[in-house]
Amino acid sequence: MSIRAALVFGALLVVSTAGSVFGQGFQGGIRGSIKDAGGVIPGVEVTLNNEQTNIKRSVVTNERGEYVFSNVDPGNYAVKAVLQGYKTIDRGGIRIGTQQFLTLDLTMEVGAITENVTVTGEAPLIDTSNASTGTVLDTQALQTLPAPGRNAFMIGTTVPTVIASGDTQFNRQQDQTNASLLSLGGGTRRGNNYTLDGVPITDMRNRASANPTIEALDDVKVQVHTYDAEMGRTGGGVFNTTLRSGTNNFHGTGFYQTRPISLEKNNFFNDIAGRVAAGNGDLVTAGKLGKPNNPYYLGGGGFGGPVKKDRTFFWFAAENYTDTQTRNASELMPTDLERGGNFSRLTDGSGRPVIIYDPLTRLPFPGNVIPAARLNPVALNMLKYLPTADTQIDNGSVNYNRTSLIKSSWTQEYTVKAEHKFTDKVSLSGFYLYNRSNEPCSNYFGSADQNDPNRFADPGDYLLVRRPKIFAANNTWVLSDSSVLALRFGVTRFPDNDTLTLAFDPASLGFSQNFLNQITVQKFPDIRIRGYDQYFGQTMGAIDPTDRNWKSVSANAAFSKFVGTHTFKAGADFRKIGLDFFAPGNGAGIFDFDKDITSSNGTNSDPLNGNSFASFLLGYQSSLSNRQSTISLATPINLFTYYYGG
Repeated sequence: MSIRAALVFGALLVVSTAGSVFGQGFQGGIRGSIKDAGGVIPGVEVTLNNEQTNIKRSVVTNERGEYVFSNVDPGNYAVKAVLQGYKTIDRGGIRIGTQQFLTLDLTMEVGAITENVTVTGEAPLIDTSNASTGTVLDTQALQTLPAPGRNAFMIGTTVPTVIASGDTQFNRQQDQTNASLLSLGGGTRRGNNYTLDGVPITDMRNRASANPTIEALDDVKVQVHTYDAEMGRTGGGVFNTTLRSGTNNFHGTGFYQTRPISLEKNNFFNDIAGRVAAGNGDLVTAGKLGKPNNPYYLGGGGFGGPVKKDRTFFWFAAENYTDTQTRNASELMPTDLERGGNFSRLTDGSGRPVIIYDPLTRLPFPGNVIPAARLNPVALNMLKYLPTADTQIDNGSVNYNRTSLIKSSWTQEYTVKAEHKFTDKVSLSGFYLYNRSNEPCSNYFGSADQNDPNRFADPGDYLLVRRPKIFAANNTWVLSDSSVLALRFGVTRFPDNDTLTLAFDPASLGFSQNFLNQITVQKFPDIRIRGYDQYFGQTMGAIDPTDRNWKSVSANAAFSKFVGTHTFKAGADFRKIGLDFFAPGNGAGIFDFDKDITSSNGTNSDPLNGNSFASFLLGYQSSLSNRQSTISLATPINLFTYYYGG
């Protein structure tokens, strides 16, 4: 089904309501009737004026004295009613929020047109003309309410029945996955729709592709229970968001935040152990440094104004932070004796000796020591990159502790929105949003320093690289006093890649040429030594790289026609949501070692029988099912789905 066919199909689906409503997206409106002491007044010229940009729209009341302004961008407005023989009425300070449709009835008095009646001090207008409800978080609310990680969508948790269920440490602006785990009104926690200026930015996993800076937002409407049919593709709620636009006056905002290291304290357990992560990731005594070097800096702002007064406007916003977090790892490492094949001091948790058996004879090695000639040369080469234990005790308990520093850098390079009024009937707005973030994982092999030349063997080493880009355009045509057409188009690209921070040549480990010929990724092989893999489920080898590019294209249209006291509306929504995906997997091979090889009976159930690190030193992988060495052969895939709505 083509986009054109979808629009025609949607145009046939016409809904009549007793109030004025509008098409898919963020725009609102205002309607009402003009009366005098004798009844309704037709032919009154009603003007809606944006108090910030001086952009105006005018209509004439119909035979029922009704007027309507549909597809109105959020902002502050004034309404003016003029008719010969009557005093002019002015009502200002009217706030139309995201997808709010207000009712304003006015009563005119007989008099000269030059006489003016200014309406002030009346109660705020209530949205009674629209089926779509929700809580609007305006600029002031977004700036003052608690903002976890300065993520605007997370501020939605201040609205009743909006519940966050993701990992709270990942609620920053660079976090799409956990920050999108929000249940609205009891709905599924990954079933919501996110829009910016009426354009959906939701990816195939129903995450917000980008979390815009608060400095770029005019308001966020959190629609929990009730919203119009045009707010499609949601099984929960809608975060309907409007970006800020420029005005006739230049203005801006700015802020800076830091967390002084001088006011921090070292981790309690590191203090007890006399250890701390230094600035370069090395462990030193608490007396020498006393606390980790984990600075936090945050700054940003926005600026906007007119390009041409009363006609063209812009708003630019940017935000940047550097966030250094700590991760604590408690691990079991082989002792110095064991690294040489000597297991004479290996015991279980009760102090009983663990016996190592020769896999060729099923007899114990004399003295529980593997002869040097039997040690596998590839295993010995790999062993150069495995850290040594902090304490020379191996009884199954932790003997290696590290605090690593994870320095994330996130830059919302910019969000820029431009708006232009061609004529009183035609206007166009558009925005471009770009995010940039680099998030390293938690290295704990000796050093968390990104300049550590041996980090390619650390199973916690990788860089999560995200580069969301969103472009959207909105076109509003006022076809007549009673009809409006809105057209929208958007493109989203969300590269979300796990990348290696260092390449590694597996040939340096001494593999056979036959094995090297099969390798598809130049990295340290994935090595799992069971019992020595608590932290990552893997003992050596950086996380395998993955390329993910979430993408979408969307177009929607809405047409509204005002007749009498009713609005007829029709619309259509098309989206293509997809993912380009490539995961080479274990392209350098995966090797899995367990105690079955060095046990007396080929099993791993006896705690006093065999050891997985001894199996590693001998170069014998586990014989248990699905634990054989493999090299993945993968091809890229392109997944996508079409969505049509009318």
